Amino acid sequence: MRIELLSFSCIPLDEGEDAFLRHSHFCFLVDGISRACSHQLVRHRVASYSQQSQRYVSMKDFPYVKPKTVEGKVVEIDGLKMDFDGLMRFIGKFYEALVEEGVPKEDARFVLPNACSTRIVFTMNGEELVHFLRLRTCNRAQWEIRDMAIGILKILIKRFPKVFSKVGPNCYYLGYCTEGKKSCGKQDEVRAFFSNLSSS
Repeated sequence: MRIELLSFSCIPLDEGEDAFLRHSHFCFLVDGISRACSHQLVRHRVASYSQQSQRYVSMKDFPYVKPKTVEGKVVEIDGLKMDFDGLMRFIGKFYEALVEEGVPKEDARFVLPNACSTRIVFTMNGEELVHFLRLRTCNRAQWEIRDMAIGILKILIKRFPKVFSKVGPNCYYLGYCTEGKKSCGKQDEVRAFFSNLSSS
């Protein structure tokens, strides 16, 4: 996964933190995340997105994201044994064969998995970015979007420490967990992690 802050437009901080977040905009490139991750990202609707097209870009030998939990797992279905990488290769060959048979790429892409990696450019204002980071840096967030959110936060802390060193999951940002019965129960550990993140 590669994350870049492509551009930003910020008003002076002396206007106040609330005004800074409301009227500042941040544009990021994220490359090498799965489609499963990008589907979660675009749920944050107060933003603009441009994502790599599977309609026009060939997905021959497509790159993909592999969860650690599937490492070394082999499953058998109807007498055929296959691991995750084998399945990705099979899907890639099937996709390629469809295209060679004259199926348009926009239709052949229907066989592609959520694991297929993508690149996306998105722009958010500061308020929505803080909201996104509060939700997606939480231990309850899915691991890939959490990794992405922490990577974004590291960039923002380095560039705008006065504002973003206070940002993290709600147990850090607000001082208490908002997850109720679904809490990870590791608030002290999480707070220590984000405190070290902002001081490093």
